[in-house]
Amino acid sequence: MSTIAEWLAALGLSEYAQVFAENSIDDVGVLRDLSDQDLKELGVPLGHRRKMQRAIAELSGEAPAPLVAAVSGSQV
Repeated sequence: MSTIAEWLAALGLSEYAQVFAENSIDDVGVLRDLSDQDLKELGVPLGHRRKMQRAIAELSGEAPAPLVAAVSGSQV
């Protein structure tokens, strides 16, 4: 993806493109630096934050943690 707007559109979350632009998040490379708290402060609800975090992990070449372990706090 070459732009944040394209990345968000690919996730089906293009409604956040304006918020990202208003907060000068305009480089896909900076996505790795965004924390859950950052996304929360941008007004992104929990489900969409998780979807974004999985996609960011994929961009970073990291394997996302299993959802069950994240929800239950246990090892799978």
